[in-house]
Amino acid sequence: MGRDRIEIEALQLDCIVGIHANEREREQPVLADLWADLDLSTAGKSGRIADTVDYDRVARELSALLKFRRYKLLENAAEECAAMLLGVHPALVRLQLRLVKPLALARAKTAGVVIERTRSDYPRRDERKRFGDVEVLLETREAGLYLLHVGAGLGIPMHHHRVMRELEWLVDGELHSIVAGEGERLVTPSPTEWQFGQRHAYENRSSERATLFCCDTPPFIEADEIVGDEVDA
Repeated sequence: MGRDRIEIEALQLDCIVGIHANEREREQPVLADLWADLDLSTAGKSGRIADTVDYDRVARELSALLKFRRYKLLENAAEECAAMLLGVHPALVRLQLRLVKPLALARAKTAGVVIERTRSDYPRRDERKRFGDVEVLLETREAGLYLLHVGAGLGIPMHHHRVMRELEWLVDGELHSIVAGEGERLVTPSPTEWQFGQRHAYENRSSERATLFCCDTPPFIEADEIVGDEVDA
C-alpha cells in the first residue's frame, strides 16, 4: 500500500448476502475492513475535512450499497463496493477491501474475501445526455454503477421505472429533488432508494456542475427510463 492511507476496521453492516434460501430471507452481519491509499499531506497541514476522505461518509456509502443490492456473492459485493468508492472519491488511488461473514461457517471464526484495486482496474466511459453526461463506473451482470453529472442550470426530467431498482445519493454540488406529489427538497448526501413507479426529477439551480451516484439493478435499461407524467395502472 502507499505511504498515506485511511483505515476502517471491522465495520459491521447488516444486510442480505448469500446464495442459500435462509440467507435470502433475513439480514446477517458482514464485517468490512478498508485500507485506502491517498495523499494526506494537504489535510495534515490544513485541518480541513475537504482535503481528505471522510471515513464516516465512506462507512455510510458502503452500508447503503450493501443493503440496497442484496448480494448473492461477497466477490460481487467487494467488486462493486471498490468501484463505487474509487468513483465517488477521486482522491483515492488504490484500496484493499475485506468482506467477511462471521456466521458463514460453524467451525470457523469468519469466512470472506479480500480484494485490492486501483483506479486503472475500472476503465470508464462517458455518455452524453441532455442534462450533462453519465460516467459509467462499472456494469456487472446484476447492476450498473454510474456518476450522473448534471450541468449548471440543467436537470433530469420527471421519470420513473418499472423494472430497475435504483439507489442514488449526492456526491458533489447542489441539486433539488422533485418528487411527484411530495413537493421538492434539497438533495443531501443521504442515500435514496426510488420505489417502482415513484416519479422523481432533479434540478441543478446553481452555477456549478453537480454529481449524483446512481446504482441501477439490473444495469441501466433505456426503455425503463419512463419520462413524463405517465402513471402505471
